[in-house]
Amino acid sequence: MNAARGLPEEVAALLRGSPDADIRAAVAHAGAEQAFPFLTVDGHGYPHSALLSRTELEPAPATGLLLAVVSGTRTRANLERDGRAGLIAVHGTVCSHLTLRLVGSRLISGEPGDAYDGEPGSESDGGTNGGTGSVLGCAFAVESHTADSLDIPLSPLGFRADAHIARLARIEQWERTATALATLRSAYGGEV
Repeated sequence: MNAARGLPEEVAALLRGSPDADIRAAVAHAGAEQAFPFLTVDGHGYPHSALLSRTELEPAPATGLLLAVVSGTRTRANLERDGRAGLIAVHGTVCSHLTLRLVGSRLISGEPGDAYDGEPGSESDGGTNGGTGSVLGCAFAVESHTADSLDIPLSPLGFRADAHIARLARIEQWERTATALATLRSAYGGEV
């Protein structure tokens, strides 16, 4: 286990960019794009998983934080209640396991000026998770990083971004996600 705080560079490198910006590279690699398992704990103590793409994750190099945008109501409720999460990233022969602690958040609806600053466990949205169409922008400190490897090539969980990129961008509302990440960069020291 790596006791050093901050997002490890080998994981940050996997998270940089976005499928739409890197479509030529994705097509060259059969359209493969990694889906990152993002884990939280539900109210009964069981794991809850969500899959995030690079569009929803961004390293903040100036602070070592991981910025994330989540839209699922269960994932958001788990983060607001508990503030802990995990992320799994695969590259080559290594599976990286990150344990994360929520250090700040903003609920963003996509409407100009409709956001609030939140703390882990806050009830400032009245338990509604902001209503339909909102996302929770999160800043996470990396509590630990474990690089697991048996020197056997691994295949990450993924999706094909090539022919479906426009549809995926519309369904997941990537413009709203980009706005949320820009808000997080301003608030938590990422590159602008």
